[in-house]
Amino acid sequence: MKPSTLLLPLLTTLVPTPVNAQWEQIQEALGLGGGSKTPREPVVPVPNVVLPIDKGNFRELLGGNDLEWLVLFTTGTENCPGCILYENTFNEAVALLHDNNKIHFGKVDCDTDAVVCSLFSAWGSRVFHVSHSTPPSASLPGLADHLTHLHPVPFHRPGTESQPIPTDSEGKPIKDARPPPPPPDAKWIAEVVNEEKWREFEEWTGWTHPLDGVFQVPIYQFWWVVSMFAKVPPMAMMVGIGLLSRFVTARFTGRTLARREQQREAVQQAAKKKN
Repeated sequence: MKPSTLLLPLLTTLVPTPVNAQWEQIQEALGLGGGSKTPREPVVPVPNVVLPIDKGNFRELLGGNDLEWLVLFTTGTENCPGCILYENTFNEAVALLHDNNKIHFGKVDCDTDAVVCSLFSAWGSRVFHVSHSTPPSASLPGLADHLTHLHPVPFHRPGTESQPIPTDSEGKPIKDARPPPPPPDAKWIAEVVNEEKWREFEEWTGWTHPLDGVFQVPIYQFWWVVSMFAKVPPMAMMVGIGLLSRFVTARFTGRTLARREQQREAVQQAAKKKN
């Protein structure tokens, strides 16, 4: 990877352009806009329709407007067998909110867009409520205020966290067994949206905010680099690490493999000393 690629977020912060313009420059430079140079068709959010959200449109949909969103981050059954239960619960909540024309729905597939899920710290299944305000609300002291507000929405109603510990055939608690998670509740999620109970949950603020944070671009690029390394086969990664360590050792310690002639001379001298 070129050093200029790693320094790109720092260089863009020195350019007096809006954050969205900087983001477009980085996406164009790194090819993060979906892998195609043809312009993407604009996505028009429609109430009661779950729209696919990916690395190419998540900023436009979630941060580039004043719409209210309920977004599901989910993983496929191969990596998360229990996630299908939470996805079905989310779909039930969407059906219960069919009369609410203010809320829009989105879904991020963490199997295909792991970078976006990592940016939102959403692994497995997680739901976020996204809203906007003008003027922005106050965040941490000394930081820019946030126009986009992220509130995590739990799948279950508060107070249902306590579940009985699993027991064996004799009714005794199983050692080191964890209580099962509470069942997800679609009615609770619909209630959170309709009655605006999402305001009761702690808002995501600060430097790491994925849409308004100061470090939103460097953090995205960090996870993008990590995802690129994750696609490298393990054997190729081991070979690359071996070659890199060999280069570093030779470069900074001066230890290199001797030529064959020098190796033969060293063997002959060692044999003479023994004799």
